[in-house]
Amino acid sequence: MSVFCGLNITSRIFLAPMAGFSDAGFRAVCAAHGAGLTYTEMVSAKGMCYGNRGTAPLLYTEPECSPRAVQVFGSDPEFMFKAASDERLNGFDIVDINMGCPVKKVFAGGDGSALMAHPDLIGEIVRATVEGARRPVTVKLRAGITQGVPLVTECALAACRAGASAVTVHPRFRDQMYAGKADHSVTAEVKEAISVPVVASGDITDAESYFEVRRISRADAYMIGRGALGRPWLFEVLGKLDALSEDEIYTADGGVREDARAYAASLTADAKAAFDASDAVKRHVDILLKILPERTVANVMKLHLCHYAKNTPHAKAVRLAASRIGGVSDVFAVTDEFLS
Repeated sequence: MSVFCGLNITSRIFLAPMAGFSDAGFRAVCAAHGAGLTYTEMVSAKGMCYGNRGTAPLLYTEPECSPRAVQVFGSDPEFMFKAASDERLNGFDIVDINMGCPVKKVFAGGDGSALMAHPDLIGEIVRATVEGARRPVTVKLRAGITQGVPLVTECALAACRAGASAVTVHPRFRDQMYAGKADHSVTAEVKEAISVPVVASGDITDAESYFEVRRISRADAYMIGRGALGRPWLFEVLGKLDALSEDEIYTADGGVREDARAYAASLTADAKAAFDASDAVKRHVDILLKILPERTVANVMKLHLCHYAKNTPHAKAVRLAASRIGGVSDVFAVTDEFLS
């Protein structure tokens, strides 16, 4: 058991907020497989304040999916205060502020990673959110906006001075989007500069990459995004590896011990063999049907099915079958034929 932002967590391996993927169903599946903390897809503060009908499904969460964080985005402190005060967030343990989204529409509106050009505004936003939330407030940042112009340490310091309880670092620049390799020496610099916990995010997709990011960043927790798609069992594997001490993982020169590699390979093989994709899909669908129309649920599940089938002999067949899915019965038919 560890403590993060005053919360007892069973694992320092977290599920990242991912637009289009971190819905209530997938969060529940990942929590069941060992994610120590799960984050919603990002929710617009203005959308919450203006009664956007799309907000409710984003905020739905299953009772057993705990602890949990909601990620909110916005660039107006007043709207952030109102959103953080909203009673619909009462079921969440942490309010996280997105200050790293690189998507053009978000950036052009002055939100997401655009905020990193304005450390003073970051402070105002965090201060307002802390006042409204009355629970831990965290922020997620990128390395900066333009490659070669690092901003993250200055922005992290501004957020901490305003009351942020933790900072997540995705060490790519906005203009990189998701290309290139995440540079976790940047995460390490932030860890050195601030006194609150730092979460490392970016390019953690398996045991080997986890070992590397842990060695470089020395972070307090680790966030898995795209690496968990189709592989929620990864949280079980990395959670067990995270319980190992530094001496149990690394050699004197910073390499990875062969027995640690062998243990990781064994954990991975066992987790993959034990994982039941059919059960995961059924649980995912059952939750989404509580909050979304059947056709929408079927469309959401198409991509998840393709991820479950990735790197299997059925990958191409599942992609073709997914393109013809029209309802939930089709989702289960594809699952039964190719993923059971």
